[in-house]
Amino acid sequence: MNAWLKVSAHPSADEFRGYYNIPDQCDDGTRVLRSVDRVPAFGFPEMWEVYQVAKKWFAEIAPVSAATEFDPLAVEPFYVRDETDDRTLCVDADFKVLNTSLLRRVQREFLGQFPLWRIALIGEHSSHAIMIYPTVIRFGNLPVELSPDEALRQLVPRALALREARERPRREKLSYLRQRLPDAVRAMRDRPFLVLGVLDNYDGDQSRLTICLLVRGADPDAVGVNGPAECSDDFLWSASAYGVSAEGRIVCEGRIPETTPFCLHLWLPPADYRGALTIVERDSGTPHSYGLKPENIVHIWPDG
Repeated sequence: MNAWLKVSAHPSADEFRGYYNIPDQCDDGTRVLRSVDRVPAFGFPEMWEVYQVAKKWFAEIAPVSAATEFDPLAVEPFYVRDETDDRTLCVDADFKVLNTSLLRRVQREFLGQFPLWRIALIGEHSSHAIMIYPTVIRFGNLPVELSPDEALRQLVPRALALREARERPRREKLSYLRQRLPDAVRAMRDRPFLVLGVLDNYDGDQSRLTICLLVRGADPDAVGVNGPAECSDDFLWSASAYGVSAEGRIVCEGRIPETTPFCLHLWLPPADYRGALTIVERDSGTPHSYGLKPENIVHIWPDG
């Protein structure tokens, strides 16, 4: 083991970019860090065993709380990723649930079973990743000597602030939809669809508008949107679909149960487009003209 590896036996995610505890050297020159001199062969069966144990173990130590209302932005306390090229188990973590006692349990109980492995708790940036080794925990790029409690006090607010900044455009969109949907479902009456509104961005992407199309029934593709005849295939994008209750609440995203009375489908034309679009009832082929005008567009992009 060379001098660099002796000094940096427990690096942070930023201090070492390479493989951990695999026996072979890499032809492309990628560095390999080993915690012991003789590392056994590594392959898919071992990775899959560790993943299956980890998935169950993390679910038991931090179960998902029962939410009273569906939140598209809700995250699991721990989401174990099912792929790795070395003995590093990557876990997406909600930093709100972290504390010293829990991290020590991960180190003692889980890595006690798999001492050749390390765990990377992934935050918003590599500088916030918590690398858990069998004997050392690295909190981002903070000094090793810092106490775990103090390290968490410094690291967690930074990670949560970045997460809030990333999620803010989606929260602005969801707030707008939740305010408008109850009135929109009442206004539907016997209509097959209703344009709920047009937003000036798509989850922070200012190159696209978001047309919010409320559709009767659970099939978001029952009503489609077509651009001008001369436009390219890339002109109009189709995005998320949400299930909507009879009261106008968002109840699911993605796969929508057949019993859901309404769904909300998002369509994304270019941000600078103003002009005619065609909304089509797919079964009958009935077209409806819709004029996208400046006064249609709601500006919800958050300041600062």
